[in-house]
Amino acid sequence: MDPGSRWRNLPSGPSLKHLTDPSYGIPREQQKAALQELTRAHVESFNYAVHEGLGLAVQAIPPFEFAFKDERISFTILDAVISPPTVPKGTICKEANVYPAECRGRRSTYRGKLTADINWAVNGISKGIIKQFLGYVPIMVKSKLCNLRNLPPQALIEHHEEAEEMGGYFIINGIEKVIRMLIMPRRNFPIAMIRPKWKTRGPGYTQYGVSMHCVREEHSAVNMNLHYLENGTVMLNFIYRKELFFLPLGFALKALVSFSDYQIFQELIKGKEDDSFLRNSVSQMLRIVMEEGCSTQKQVLNYLGECFRVKLNVPDWYPNEQAAEFLFNQCICIHLKSNTEKFYMLCLMTRKLFALAKGECMEDNPDSLVNQEVLTPGQLFLMFLKGSLPLMELPTDHTVLREKRIPPWMEVVLIPMTGKPSLYPGLFLFTTPCRLVRPVQNLELGKEELIGTMEQIFMNVAIFEDEVFAGVTTHQELFPHSLLSVIANFIPFSDHNQSPRNMYQCQMGKQTMGFPLLTYQDRSDNKLYRLQTPQSPLVRPSMYDYYDMDNYPIGTNAIVAVISYTGYDMEDAMIVNKASWERGFAHGSVYKSEFIDLSEKIKQGDTSLVFGIKPGDPRVLQKLDDDGLPFIGAKLQYGDPYYSYLNLNTGESFVMYYKSKENCVVDNIKVCSNDTGSGKFKCVCITMRVPRNPTIGDKFASRHGQKGILSRLWPAEDMPFTESGMVPDILFNPHGFPSRMTIGMLIESMAGKSAALHGLCHDATPFIFSEENSALEYFGEMLKAAGYNFYGTERLYSGISGLELEADIFIGVVYYQRLRHMVSDKFQVRTTGARDRVTNQPIGGRNVQGGIRFGEMERDALLAHGTSFLLHDRLFNCSDRSVAHVCVKCGSLLSPLLEKPPPSWSAMRNRKYNCTLCNRSDTIDTVSVPYVFRYFVAELAAMNIKVKLDVV
Repeated sequence: MDPGSRWRNLPSGPSLKHLTDPSYGIPREQQKAALQELTRAHVESFNYAVHEGLGLAVQAIPPFEFAFKDERISFTILDAVISPPTVPKGTICKEANVYPAECRGRRSTYRGKLTADINWAVNGISKGIIKQFLGYVPIMVKSKLCNLRNLPPQALIEHHEEAEEMGGYFIINGIEKVIRMLIMPRRNFPIAMIRPKWKTRGPGYTQYGVSMHCVREEHSAVNMNLHYLENGTVMLNFIYRKELFFLPLGFALKALVSFSDYQIFQELIKGKEDDSFLRNSVSQMLRIVMEEGCSTQKQVLNYLGECFRVKLNVPDWYPNEQAAEFLFNQCICIHLKSNTEKFYMLCLMTRKLFALAKGECMEDNPDSLVNQEVLTPGQLFLMFLKGSLPLMELPTDHTVLREKRIPPWMEVVLIPMTGKPSLYPGLFLFTTPCRLVRPVQNLELGKEELIGTMEQIFMNVAIFEDEVFAGVTTHQELFPHSLLSVIANFIPFSDHNQSPRNMYQCQMGKQTMGFPLLTYQDRSDNKLYRLQTPQSPLVRPSMYDYYDMDNYPIGTNAIVAVISYTGYDMEDAMIVNKASWERGFAHGSVYKSEFIDLSEKIKQGDTSLVFGIKPGDPRVLQKLDDDGLPFIGAKLQYGDPYYSYLNLNTGESFVMYYKSKENCVVDNIKVCSNDTGSGKFKCVCITMRVPRNPTIGDKFASRHGQKGILSRLWPAEDMPFTESGMVPDILFNPHGFPSRMTIGMLIESMAGKSAALHGLCHDATPFIFSEENSALEYFGEMLKAAGYNFYGTERLYSGISGLELEADIFIGVVYYQRLRHMVSDKFQVRTTGARDRVTNQPIGGRNVQGGIRFGEMERDALLAHGTSFLLHDRLFNCSDRSVAHVCVKCGSLLSPLLEKPPPSWSAMRNRKYNCTLCNRSDTIDTVSVPYVFRYFVAELAAMNIKVKLDVV
C-alpha cells in the first residue's frame, strides 16, 4: 500500500490559488456579508437611536416651565431630527456631502446637525413652534445618516475608503472611536443582593437589599434599591439627576394608591400571614407615616412634594401633590405607567427582600447571564442625547425672536437655559432610618467636570455613580475596524493549547504590526504601523478565509527550529537568521503624521503668515520646496529644515527644524482647509515614514501566545543547517513548550512544513481532529510521503564546527507576528540634559530626554550590596550637587552674602562673603550639599524655622 494513500483520501484544506487568480484584488460588486455582520449590532442600534428612539426620547422629556411677570411660560420639545453630515450653508464647493475620509484627513469630526421643534406656550396657550438648531452630534460611519450608506466597494474606494469598510464607529477630531457594548443588570427585574458596603449608608442599614434597573421604552434608566434595616423596616433609594435619595417605603406605598392601611398591610404580608415578625415590621413602617401626620394619600403627596420640590426644580405654581406625582413619574419604577402597577411592584420587591433577610431566598448572582443584558452603542448614545437635550441652547437671537413673534422679554429668560451636562454626580442623602429628613445641602463626591458640546460627550469617560451605569468610549486602531471580537477564531488548532495561551494571543493579536488598511495615502493618524512583506499563512482556520483576512495579513511564514543553540535564546529570547533579516524578514515602517497650523502661531484675526521660503535663504539649503514644505520622498535627519513660513507684512522668514533623533522619509503632505473651505494655505499635515526593521529587543510572537524577544541577529554561516542546506529563520528554545503546553504550535510546525512541500494550505479549525483521527498521524503521513521524517524532525549540522548534531531537531514552518513593542519607542538614556528649575535635579520623562528615577527601592538595593560610594555618586554627584557658603560660627546657610562690587576706580577686585548675622568674613567656609537641601532650608526660613549646621 502506498504510504501516502491515507492522507490523499482525507479532505484537503483550502488552496492558495485565489491569491494568484487574475481577479484577486479587484473590488467586488457587493461588500462581503461576513465582514458587514461584525458591526451590524453597532450600526443597527445607532439607526434605531437616531430614528425611532430619538422621537420617543423627546416625547418623554418634561417641559421646561417657569414664571415671568405673573405669566406661566413653558417650552416643550415636540420633535428632534439629526441630518447627515454636510458642509455649512454658503460654502463654495463641488460636493455638499461630507465623507469620513475628509474628517480623518483634516482631523475634524464626522457630525450632523441636531434640530428640534420647540413649542412655547404662555399660560397653557400655544404661541407657536420654533425650529431651532441645537448643535452637532457625531454620526456613526455606515449608519443610515452616513453618506457612505449602501455604497458598493468601487464607490467606497473612490471616496478614499476601504472596499470592505464596515463602519460602526465615530470619527472625533480625526480619531476613530468605538462605543463598547456594556453589560448591564437585567432590566425591570428585582435582583436580591447582599453587599456589605451598604452598611455604611447610614445607622441601622444592613447588607441586604433588592435592586431593580428600571428602563423605559426609550431607554431612560433609573436604578432603584430597597434596603433592609436592622429594626425590620425598609428604606427605598433612587436616583434623580445623578443624586441619591432615600425615602422610607411606607411613604411611597401610601402615596401611590388610595388604599387603606389594612389593604397595604395585607398586600405586604401576602403568603406570610402567620409571620409575626413580618406583621410587626409592616405595622412599624405604616406607623412611621402616621406619626408625620399623614393618614391619607393626599396628605402623603403633599408632605413628599413639600420635602422634595426644592430638588425637583418644578415651577412654583405646581402644588405639592403635583410635585410628588412628578417625583414618582421620574424616579420610581419608571418602566410602569400606572401608580397601581408601581405599588404592586414595590410590594413584590419588599416580600422578596424579607425572604432574603430571613434566609428563605437565595441571593441572585449579578454575574449570571440570566441577570444581565447588553447595552448597545445606540442605546448609550440615546441616553446621552436625551440627557443633554434639555440643557442645550434655546433661541436667543433677536431675528428669531422677531420672526416667531416671541415677546422681547423672552430673551432674558431664555439665556439661563444654556447649560452643560455634568459627568460627576453629587450625593444627596436622607440618612435617618424610619424618619424622613428634609433636603440639605448637596454633598459633592468629587470635582464636577463640565463638558461643552455633544462631540465632547463622546470623547470623555462618563461615570454615573451609585450603580446607575458607566458609559465608556474607547479609541481602537482598526486592523480592520472591529475584528478584535473574532481574533480567537484565527488561532490555529486552538483546542490543542492551554486556554491562558489562547487568551494571551487574543491580546497580542491586537498588537500586531501587520497590514491594517489599504488607504495609507489618505490617512492622518498620529501613528500607523505597516509590515512591508506580509504573507498569507500556510496553516489557517476556516474563519480566516471566511473573513477574507488575506486582504489584511498580519505576519510571515518562518522556518523555525526548536533548538537550544546558544545562550542567546534563554527564557523568551530568540535568535533570528541575519541573512533572513537582510532579505527583508519582518521589515516594517511606522507612519507618523503632524499637523502644522499657522493660525495657532499668530494672534486672532491676523492672516499674515503663510507657508513659503525667502529667496536665497541659506538656512534652507535646497532642502525645502518653494512652498516652504519638504519634498515628497525626502530623507529627514535631526537638524534638517522641516518647514518654513513667511510673515507677509514684515517679510520675515521663519525656518523650523526636524527635532526627532530618528531618521524618516516624507511620505505625503496634505494641505488642509476649514469647514467653510475658506482656509488660505495655513494648515498642512505632513506624514513621515520611519523605517523600523527588527532590532535587538523587538518583540515577536507566534499565534499561540508564544512571545519571543529578538536577542541576536546570528550570521547565516554560523546557523545550524539541514542535510539539504536549509537554514532556519528563527531558533526557538525548546524550554518554551513544556510549561506552556502550546501543542498547537508543534502541530502547526508540522502542518506548515507539509503544506510547503505539497503546495497546500491546511485547515487549522479547532476540533477537526480527535483521538481516533489525530493531527500527528495526518500531518506525519504527509511529511513521510514527501520523504521527510514522520515526526517533523531532521538531522542538523552545526554552523560553527560543521559536525552533525547528536539529537534530531524539530523544524518546520510557523506563522510569526511582529508586534508593535519596539526598542526604538521605549529606550531611555541620558548623560547630561535639562534640570528642574526649583530643585536643580535632572528632570524625568523620555520625551524630554530626562532620566529614570532612582527611587527608594533602588537605594535599598545598593545599600544591601554595600556599595556606599556608588550610592553617594548616584544620589549626589550625578544629581544636584552644589557648593554652598556657610558660616561656621552661627551655622547658617542663608546669612553668608557676597559683598557689593567695588567702584570702577578701585584697585580692589576681590569680593568676599560676609555673614550678615555675625558681621565677619573669616568664619565663612564652603560645603558640598544637595541643591534641594538649600531650597528646603529657604522654605523653612519662610515659615520662621531656623536650620543650623554643625560644620566640623
